[in-house]
Amino acid sequence: MFDKYEFVKEDMKKIDEFILANVKTNSPTIKKAIDDLVLSGGKRIRPLLVIAIARMGEYSEEKIIPIAASIEIMHMATLIHDDIIDDSKMRRGQKSVQSKYGKETAVFTGDFLFSQAFNLIADIISKENLKLIAKGVKAICEGEIEQFDNRYNLDLSIKKYLKRIYRKTALLFAISCESGASQAGLPKEMIRAMRHFGLEIGTAFQIVDDILDYEGVERVVGKPLGSDLLNGIYTLPLIYALKTDRKKVIKGILRKRDLSRRDVNCIIKEVKLSGGIDYAKELALKYVKKAVKYLEVIPDCEQKSLMMDIADDVLKRNH
Repeated sequence: MFDKYEFVKEDMKKIDEFILANVKTNSPTIKKAIDDLVLSGGKRIRPLLVIAIARMGEYSEEKIIPIAASIEIMHMATLIHDDIIDDSKMRRGQKSVQSKYGKETAVFTGDFLFSQAFNLIADIISKENLKLIAKGVKAICEGEIEQFDNRYNLDLSIKKYLKRIYRKTALLFAISCESGASQAGLPKEMIRAMRHFGLEIGTAFQIVDDILDYEGVERVVGKPLGSDLLNGIYTLPLIYALKTDRKKVIKGILRKRDLSRRDVNCIIKEVKLSGGIDYAKELALKYVKKAVKYLEVIPDCEQKSLMMDIADDVLKRNH
């Protein structure tokens, strides 16, 4: 995507350079853990959205690059904390920070990244945007806590699931879009539209992510299929399946708590037979269509084309 749109290629390179230059610490262990995570790649969708949207207004590299980079640093922090809570061994096809360096180092690394992200933007971002990001991070943490509290809950509704991923994932997409629009001085109508675009695309992104836990390719996804199941995290495909005639078989297996690989494969099979995967795909598509609708306020331009491609890419992603 960066190759297709030259106008963001240099910006994205600068964001990576900015991140590496500004997450330095005197702790050799934490430095190594951060470098591993930064250099392991990642889609960089959130900073890409900040850049694309800001490019439609008064673009100030001195402000936008640190904001985009800080949002990505916050995202990295949430990934580390996610892996601690889920006891995940893998992240992006490599050992997770908590698996490689221990939970204590992972906690310190995540906390360091959060604090550094705010430190990098404290003097350059508007007070409104700073409050927006702070409130967003608070909601993201609450979403993670809610997910943890609802582990092994067989009565989770689709409505509650959507509320959870709104806070856990969609909000950071919305913050990326809104802060880019606001900092670039775009009209209020466009700022609102960009925030909604972020919310819808972020929701679709998480739904697709949850689908991949059931039908992804393990070496591409970077973690074993059914990882959420094993950790008692029940997502949309399973929640849907538990409302069909397949629920008796699935509940019977899930009540074991300590699932074997065979149990996980059996549940995945039942979820597919229930139509849970198809339902989740249809819902992800609906959210993408809603997101694209919000782009109608933007006149035709490279930035709009890039955002349409991002929306399309969310449905096609395989990791």
